[in-house]
Amino acid sequence: MDRLFFALPLAFLMAACGGGKSAAQPGLGDGGTSYTAKTTTQQFLDQVLGAECDHYVRCGYLPDKATCLQYFNNWMNPSASSLAYSIDQGRTTLNTSNLPACLAAIASSSCTVSETSAASLTNACSAVVAGTISSGDDCIDNDECKAGLECDRGTCTASCCAGLCVATKPKSDVGGACTSDSTCIDHAYCKQSYNSTSGTFTGTCQARLAVGMTCIDYGSCLGSANCVGTTGSKTCVALAKDGAACSSTGVSCENSASYCDPGKGICQPRIKDNAPCTIPDGGIALTAGCLNFSECKNGMCKRLPQAGEACSNPDAAVVVDECLLVGKCIDGTCRADPSKPLCTVASAKAAQADAGARD
Repeated sequence: MDRLFFALPLAFLMAACGGGKSAAQPGLGDGGTSYTAKTTTQQFLDQVLGAECDHYVRCGYLPDKATCLQYFNNWMNPSASSLAYSIDQGRTTLNTSNLPACLAAIASSSCTVSETSAASLTNACSAVVAGTISSGDDCIDNDECKAGLECDRGTCTASCCAGLCVATKPKSDVGGACTSDSTCIDHAYCKQSYNSTSGTFTGTCQARLAVGMTCIDYGSCLGSANCVGTTGSKTCVALAKDGAACSSTGVSCENSASYCDPGKGICQPRIKDNAPCTIPDGGIALTAGCLNFSECKNGMCKRLPQAGEACSNPDAAVVVDECLLVGKCIDGTCRADPSKPLCTVASAKAAQADAGARD
């Protein structure tokens, strides 16, 4: 699935879900002014969302399932509604027979950084939906295109873009040209080089390096390792397990529910709410070792406020917005970001036409 949302480790739900059992969402375009998913589609969204929320809570990304569901209901409904819309309009088909394997993969997915776990999840969940749109026809994203095709949205960078289904571009082998890591084959990354004469960047796919190999670039090692050392003498070092040595400028922790204690220099479980914490000199409250949904405030780990709750700036050298997941702290209250309209081919074309008229 193609609808990514947030820098959490799993791509499937990030791409697909956010429904819950919510009311009809406002939308524009092909489906009129509102849209409600059919029961079977909503059940599909609910099942995957529930499995993903269980994972996020288990791995310490979110405090509880209710908060996770609320996040997706409030923030991801436009994306989920677009997926549900595509399914119920026949632009995408739902293969429910493949859903159990996907749910099992989510339930068993690791809280550690692992290419193997990510690959297993992708393989298990990629066959749950299939596109029906033929080559040359309008699309919103890759989900809608038939096998072997992708949605080419050209140079459009808006949140909702219409494109055409075209033959999937093959990924570059090692040594081939690239524009990002995603355009390279698996286990390769896109090394960018700057041409000072032309003022442009060019990319070349390079093989990611295993633990123990000499490295140069920050992202050149496999995902389960860091490139560590002094300039000219760097090595791919495995991410640290709990209790093992780490540093903020070197080896990081492999467990998403752990952090590198700057005082002890070892990986250990994140600090629970209402427990003492210390913000490193020049540090950020959200990286002081508290759980991912908490901050270090007045020397204690405190749960981040949600939409409608009171808020203030953290007591850190680097100030970040403290509201949990969505919204901003405005006049002492966390205020949720406004919902976006349902994205369809018609609404995307209308928005692009309007933007063109205003240019």
